[in-house]
Amino acid sequence: MTEETVTDKCMEHDQFKMIDTLRNILSRSQGMVLDEDLTEKLDSLCQSLKSSIKKSDSAEGGFSQDTETGWNLRNLQKHKGRERRKNDDIMDVIEAGLCLLDKDLQIVWANKTLGDWLALKESPLGRSCKDIFHCDETGIDSCQALKVFRGEEGRVLETWITTKAKKRLCVQRIAIPVTNRKGIIENVLVHLEDVTESDKSLHWLFLLQKLGEKMQGTLHLDRLLRLVLTCVTTGHAFGFNRAMLFLVNKEEKVIRGKLAVGPSSMEEAIRIWGEISKKYSSLEEILDSLEYDNDFDETFTHMTRQMEYMLSDTNEVIVTCARENKPILVVNAADDPHITEEFRSTLGVNEFVCVPLIVRNESIGVIVADNIYTRVPITPDLVNVLTMFATQAALAIENAETCKRLEDKVTQLTTTQQRLIRAEKFAAIGSMASYIAHEIRNPLVTIGGFTRSLTRFHFEDAKIKTNLNIILDEVIRLENILKNISNFSKPSIPKKAASQICDIAENTCSLMENYFKERKIHFSKEFAPDIPPVLAISSQITQVLFNTLMNAVESMPDGGDLTIRITLIEDSIKIDVVDTGTGMSEEELQNIFDPFYTTKSEGSGVGLAICRKIIEEHGGKVCVNSKCGRGTTISLFLPIH
Repeated sequence: MTEETVTDKCMEHDQFKMIDTLRNILSRSQGMVLDEDLTEKLDSLCQSLKSSIKKSDSAEGGFSQDTETGWNLRNLQKHKGRERRKNDDIMDVIEAGLCLLDKDLQIVWANKTLGDWLALKESPLGRSCKDIFHCDETGIDSCQALKVFRGEEGRVLETWITTKAKKRLCVQRIAIPVTNRKGIIENVLVHLEDVTESDKSLHWLFLLQKLGEKMQGTLHLDRLLRLVLTCVTTGHAFGFNRAMLFLVNKEEKVIRGKLAVGPSSMEEAIRIWGEISKKYSSLEEILDSLEYDNDFDETFTHMTRQMEYMLSDTNEVIVTCARENKPILVVNAADDPHITEEFRSTLGVNEFVCVPLIVRNESIGVIVADNIYTRVPITPDLVNVLTMFATQAALAIENAETCKRLEDKVTQLTTTQQRLIRAEKFAAIGSMASYIAHEIRNPLVTIGGFTRSLTRFHFEDAKIKTNLNIILDEVIRLENILKNISNFSKPSIPKKAASQICDIAENTCSLMENYFKERKIHFSKEFAPDIPPVLAISSQITQVLFNTLMNAVESMPDGGDLTIRITLIEDSIKIDVVDTGTGMSEEELQNIFDPFYTTKSEGSGVGLAICRKIIEEHGGKVCVNSKCGRGTTISLFLPIH
């Protein structure tokens, strides 16, 4: 026997020995799950066998010629594959989402439940956990997975998700370290557990406390109402598809739709819920963004605001809910005789719940909620919790309404006080102006009369004629100032009649057309159709328009654009006089309505003061918007009586 033959025999002996070992391992582990230790043993033997086979190949032309060994290896690989599939099948049917992260926070393994719960369209393998869980903490010190890799304890995170089957689940996310034999953490197992049922009571109590604190800190009524309905609809709280809020008006004895939140179609629901799920990871983030995020269905709100019911109409379920101060769960509206056809067709859903907003044993409104798209049944437990939430919401709404009423009263008092102060000021100025005008008018008439007489004579010296004309011009200017002062101090006689503002404006503008051309003013008119008449004194409104247009022209010494625009704004007629002149500073804006305040070299400074006095005597108001170098807009509001 040669030395080479002896070596081959030894290698063949080793190979058969390893194959026997494999057979023994497989025989002992039949029916068992292929665990980590067993896998490592099999891998180790396979590597040894592979090395031995390579040596045999180089010596005799390849192991593939050894039929028995090849057959055993193929069986081994098949068995290994079956065991892995069996292991994956077990992991897939477990009622928990599982995935394994490496140190780069990449997902190296995940079960099927994780993909179904997180509604993943593609395999999560190889993707960052941030992309899967939409977690803002990923990669920073507070990241739960990184904490576990560092050997620290990770906290339990709780959140609501919408599964691939459109089911809402409350899940807890836990990070668990996975170590090797040496105790070194090589991976982190992320475990998602469905706690929707088990932690429901605790969750609701915690949620009510959190929502109560948020609502009590909001005194702005509109913002509070939106917050209330967002709590009802968001998946992080009650998770209803839609919600409407109705408020009672005691004076009018009606209950009226105020606000609604919810998508108007299934497509819109999927889009909005998907965006919210990606954008926000907690209820706090959603509520904090309410002030800036207005992506709500205005169509649904508009429909709700059209819904109004008399409190005496006991056939309406909303009225019944408000009158009896108790929640009403309707599970089959189509066959429920207490639901009117009009309400049923408007709502378009067969199952919904009405809960009253009660303050001091009296309803101030009703919340209506449904699951029109997901068709998730409304349970009695959910109705009870929603009723408790509605009680908290009612107190918050009552506080906000009280605050708003106080603010309105303070505003009214402030406005009244300012008007009284201004009236007293005007009265004092008017008395003084009347006295001065009276004392000046007589000598002024004498000066004017003698001057006019002298202008009839012929003077050889032309300078005398020029000086007489100057004196006469100044006398005329002083007479105009006295006339303005007299008008300002003169009380108006309320003889109002139905007047068409557009006609008054048209006539005033026609009188000033030549003046506009001389001053290189490009003038335009924009009158909305169907402007109704108002009760007004035409001559006074003409004076207001004349003064306002004159001021606009004088602010454009080199010409410019001037526009008068008349529109209908709710219950008022709005007249805008817009110029592209020099504009006004903040200081000028604060004083333009003060009598005798002027920045012009000529003028009495009472023009705008007279305008505001006239408009306010008509029950209207004057607003000014101006910026230096950009022009001025004076807006006159006249109420439609």
